[in-house]
Amino acid sequence: MPPFLSNSNSAALFLLRRRLLFSRGYASSSSSAAVTAASRDAKSKKTLIYLVGVACAMVGASYAAVPLYRRFCQATGYGGTVQRRESVEEKIARHSRDGTTTSRDLVIQFNADVADGMPWKFTPTQREVRVKPGESALAFYTAENNSSSPITGVSTYNVTPMKAAIYFNKIQCFCFEEQRLLPGEKIDMPVFFYVDPEFETDPKMDGINNLILSYTFFKVNED
Repeated sequence: MPPFLSNSNSAALFLLRRRLLFSRGYASSSSSAAVTAASRDAKSKKTLIYLVGVACAMVGASYAAVPLYRRFCQATGYGGTVQRRESVEEKIARHSRDGTTTSRDLVIQFNADVADGMPWKFTPTQREVRVKPGESALAFYTAENNSSSPITGVSTYNVTPMKAAIYFNKIQCFCFEEQRLLPGEKIDMPVFFYVDPEFETDPKMDGINNLILSYTFFKVNED
């Protein structure tokens, strides 16, 4: 050691060098940590954007799934869904063009009921009509409000036997539509219906020559 450097000066230089080296290492590690943190933040943002996109896609798919699945089932018959066939109007037109005739007569009977607390008189205008498979027919029901205040009603219906109901098509009907009658008011409501010609060729319909169309009126709570 040179004579002009004392032990205390040597120690001071040693400490100064250590501080310089430490400062350089700290700065380097801080810079590296900053880069790592920035990279981590960027990855987190990308992951968040990806997850949000997946969630939006799933929500959109859930809304589209029902109509798409329904169309798929109607096109393929998957899951027991009835495949899309001719409409009632198309069948009537085709049946009229073909001139197909049948000797089988079907008796369509009509029934009318009102729920408890419904002060209406509700009856079928005719007791029954006779049609052949492939023919359309028109029938009427009559409703009268016997109360002293306006009443709104809505009707439901059913066809029996139940296994024959798939061949009974209503082209025009008052069911599920609100009917408002003033005190003492009376109206006639039409039912235009059609019996599918495939009724005659279905072996499950053998022996079934009578169908009953029933309606029940319920009072609508207007409150």
